[in-house]
Amino acid sequence: MKTSQDKRILVVDDNRDAVESLSMLLQVSGYETSTAHDGYSACDAARDSIPSVIIMDLGMPWMDGFEAARTIRRMPGAKQIPIIAVSGNSQSDTPKKALAAGFTRHMTKPLDYDKLAQYLEEVA
Repeated sequence: MKTSQDKRILVVDDNRDAVESLSMLLQVSGYETSTAHDGYSACDAARDSIPSVIIMDLGMPWMDGFEAARTIRRMPGAKQIPIIAVSGNSQSDTPKKALAAGFTRHMTKPLDYDKLAQYLEEVA
């Protein structure tokens, strides 16, 4: 049986509307969500309360998603967290760069919520 601990998702994107929309969809699906709007805040949120899954935009100012993922991966207890990269860039090297930075999956915007939900069920 999954616990509420298994259903905590950190949603990270500098686009506040995207974060709020995705958070609401996830909450309706039974997940607990927290949000961050840049890489630094994502690292702080992950350190304060290790989520079961992180969904993070790659293209953010100051600290992008690549650097945030590398930083989170170095935190105690964070090596096994599924981190989903989200980007508007579908160039062939972006998914490869995301995996090299520590992401477990890359998804292209706009997100296909059904595919996201299926992946979350597999990992959460």
